[in-house]
Amino acid sequence: MVKLFIEPIPPVYACCDALITAADVASASRFQNERRRGEHLAWRRIVRRELRGDVIIDYNAVGAPIVDSPHTHISVAHGGGYVAVAIADRSVGIDIESSERNFERAKARYMSDDELALSSDALWPAMAWTAKEALYKLYGHRGIDLRDDIRLTTFDRDSHSITALLGNEATALVDISTTEDNMVVAVAQFTDN
Repeated sequence: MVKLFIEPIPPVYACCDALITAADVASASRFQNERRRGEHLAWRRIVRRELRGDVIIDYNAVGAPIVDSPHTHISVAHGGGYVAVAIADRSVGIDIESSERNFERAKARYMSDDELALSSDALWPAMAWTAKEALYKLYGHRGIDLRDDIRLTTFDRDSHSITALLGNEATALVDISTTEDNMVVAVAQFTDN
């Protein structure tokens, strides 16, 4: 089961926010940019609110966030003033992007001709990008080429779901949704877990 949280990133956190810990503030302080600090605190606040305030948040060998709750996996993304957090009982990947972002110039770098042919929907390049970013997080390996190592194989227009191959190792399913605020969200999970 996946719980999905998509929330706007507040411009400022109050000093009295009980869910923001000293460790969170220290972790956020490594970012020079105030926007990045806000994104960092926003996802940590959601994780603490939904799991427990004293949950230990750390990072695995490839830099992905992990928690000390048994059988609990998280994935986080931010963009366009929003933060997205997926909390699941198995491995999960998430990404969020504005549907208004122009992917035209970049799509040849992350989509093959076969992937381009999967849909004529104007949002397809944004959906494919968010799917591949979510799959990259799910896959959990460094040095992955989005075009060659993560291959989208089918797109179901009715359910907005994508199937994909990750290298030669695994298959995954990605659920795509859009929000009222023109954000495209992709949540990926292995199909053979």
